Amino acid sequence: MANSIEANCLLCMQQSDIFRKLNDTELHSINSCRVSIKYHQGEILFKQGSPCHDFVCITQGLVKLYIESESEKRIIIGFAKPIDYIFVPGAFTDKRHHFSAVALEETTACLVGADVFQQILEMNSSFAGAFLTKISEQAIRMFEQLSSLTHKQMPGRLADVLLCLSQKIYNANPFVTSLSRQDIADMSGMTKESAIRILKTFKDDNLIRTEGDLIELLNIPMLETISRNG
Repeated sequence: MANSIEANCLLCMQQSDIFRKLNDTELHSINSCRVSIKYHQGEILFKQGSPCHDFVCITQGLVKLYIESESEKRIIIGFAKPIDYIFVPGAFTDKRHHFSAVALEETTACLVGADVFQQILEMNSSFAGAFLTKISEQAIRMFEQLSSLTHKQMPGRLADVLLCLSQKIYNANPFVTSLSRQDIADMSGMTKESAIRILKTFKDDNLIRTEGDLIELLNIPMLETISRNG
């Protein structure tokens, strides 16, 4: 079960860069409506379709963001790690979450009331500009993923996933992942069986090495070529 913990926005050393645009009075407003929550691995931060009352900033751990269809098929649309803000478009429209977020490992997040957040956006143009930049960057990443899912064959999509995990999520090679093989399949828009088969092909071709949860990219230039060629 998620647990509340103490924190203070004015003293926080894991502050999102957009908060550098706020003065002390505005930070006090954020802090007054903010709660810091610890989530255990597998716990849901919020569910697609549920009411949207807060913006979420990840201060520790890793969170998976995904869309779920009526047939319960999932597409992973991104991840949030320290110190990412999860921008929820429903906060400005229908007050509903349009995707779900679940902790992939022990995670701590700060929840900030959406109404206070919106008030500060209206008053502070520098903060609003930084906020819009972050939203735009997130939208670009989603467009890139959509392009990969719709225009590339399965090997190209899986190469994209492996490169993304190494270079953008874990920033390491090799890396130990908390993602299941089903998660990797959901990221690449294919079945679990297809993902496992292509991973085995990559392994047999000495492009990657896998050992349990550890993945090492052995031939990044070739994986990048597979990604480009789709």
